[in-house]
Amino acid sequence: MKKYVYAFLALVLAPAAMANTVNYQLRISNAAQHTAEVSARFPGSTKANPIVQLPNWRTGRYEILPLANGLRHVAAKTTDGKSVPIRKTDKATWQLALPAGVPYTVSYELYANELGLRTRHIDDSHAYLNASAVFVYSPEFRAAPITVKLEVPNDWRSRSGMPAGDCGHCFTATDYDVLTDSPIETGIHRFYQTMVDAKPIELVIWGNGNHDGETMLKDLAAISKTTNALFGSTPYARYLYIVHATDGARGATEHLNSTVIQVERWSFQPRSEYLKFARTAAHEFFHTWNVKAYRPSEMVPYDYQKENPTNLLWISEGHTSYFENLIALRAGVQDEKQYLGDISNTLDAYLRTPGRFEQSANESSFDEWVQPDGDRHANASVSIYPKGEMLGLVMDLILRKESGGRKSLADVHRGLWQKHKVSQGGFTEADILALLQQVSGRSWQDFWNRYVIGIEELPLQALLKDVGIDFMADKKPDDGKPFYAWGLSIAPGDDGAYAKVIAVEKHGPAWKAGITAGDTLIAVNGNRLSAKNFTARSQQFGGGALTVDYFRRDAKTSTVLMPKRQDGAAMKLQFNETPSSAQLALRKAWLGN
Repeated sequence: MKKYVYAFLALVLAPAAMANTVNYQLRISNAAQHTAEVSARFPGSTKANPIVQLPNWRTGRYEILPLANGLRHVAAKTTDGKSVPIRKTDKATWQLALPAGVPYTVSYELYANELGLRTRHIDDSHAYLNASAVFVYSPEFRAAPITVKLEVPNDWRSRSGMPAGDCGHCFTATDYDVLTDSPIETGIHRFYQTMVDAKPIELVIWGNGNHDGETMLKDLAAISKTTNALFGSTPYARYLYIVHATDGARGATEHLNSTVIQVERWSFQPRSEYLKFARTAAHEFFHTWNVKAYRPSEMVPYDYQKENPTNLLWISEGHTSYFENLIALRAGVQDEKQYLGDISNTLDAYLRTPGRFEQSANESSFDEWVQPDGDRHANASVSIYPKGEMLGLVMDLILRKESGGRKSLADVHRGLWQKHKVSQGGFTEADILALLQQVSGRSWQDFWNRYVIGIEELPLQALLKDVGIDFMADKKPDDGKPFYAWGLSIAPGDDGAYAKVIAVEKHGPAWKAGITAGDTLIAVNGNRLSAKNFTARSQQFGGGALTVDYFRRDAKTSTVLMPKRQDGAAMKLQFNETPSSAQLALRKAWLGN
């Protein structure tokens, strides 16, 4: 008897469930001109004059974006086709003149030609759709179930981290938050899949290039398995790596159960270039936990219409940068030398950033939404990525040193995953300090005051010595000459291009000589400078007072510059060839080899 009751209830409840569902449709209308027609059908609102909105930013990019600028001809109607007056009330909000309880559909033309922003892009070979930049939502129905249907060319295939719907180009989501964190890649592409820890790992590659999909899948599987083991469990049922092999776009963005990685199409080889992709993949996959499964409480839930500031982005992003390199090493994708080389580059660049003494990790996190660009950024700010990565390195080495290699930063992140998921409200600074004390058995408040709230120099070199690693000048074997630094950066160019200054290091030689970004250097001691020969010329004239001629506002002027002598053009980390047994044991526990 019960089975008939259940069947009857299913028939009764199904229409009600459908009535509360938000239905999206997107039809590619002119691929060559990057346009689509979009419609969004909403249930009847409990209030008169409902609103719909498009987010003002997308997750994974802490920046307000003009996403609504791609919408035109916004219109509304009831389900029986009657037109509904609709007006725009701010840059990303529209209000309908409609009584309560009446279902409605909002439609508009979408222009999608922003590939590098990883928001929306349509052409004759594919469409990449991040819902934040594509589908409007109703705040009232943000938690309602969702269906998405695409009308695309017959030879296209559609992929997403979302479950498939009832057609080949259909998807479902439990709510709008899942939709915004599950981008869609539809078009002509290569597809690969495997199983890792009994869960599907998928790879879709759009675009031609010198990539090897089978090798990529193998490495992605190793990265996925290593990260799963670090946390001891997984927050996803299926994971999709979306790769854009393209031109003029680089970068990546994490999502709930997928990521999109954009790589210059011919930069998957040689191996040193390919490792940049592999490390990026490890970074984005680690985000499946750190940011997507747990994140700072100020960002729970996301507010899509305005900034979501927090003091803890250096953990969300910087710690992820730290673990990306370690995971790629432990997964066997790179070796210890390659691992150390990448850490060397980050450390050297970090130590050449005067802004690390101007802005703390907490301040950098809070100000990520408004950070300046160019040399102003390097001189007055510090990025959450290298700052957080170096903090992660220091914290990990301290935990390992004090515990004899038994405890690590991974224990802290496992605690965040177990105790402070998004569903539990996320984490606070107090939660981090409590976990650090739980793992180490002591208070970390002094560390926090000095290095997180404060701007003291991190004890990086001393801690690295504890594992038998030295920070040394990177010089060629046959080059015993010192390096003379000018404290500026020149825009790339050929021998016929002037040496245009794009950045000046605070309190460096060029800064003291009065040179600034935008100046065009033309000669040193009367000898012509070009973009191509600048590096050689700056060394050939060595130290001492140099007369530098340059253009500013199209007028020629001169100054005297005193180069700074240093041991090498850059510094690098090197393994000590005769480490002690204690150093070797700690290093082995750290690197996992």
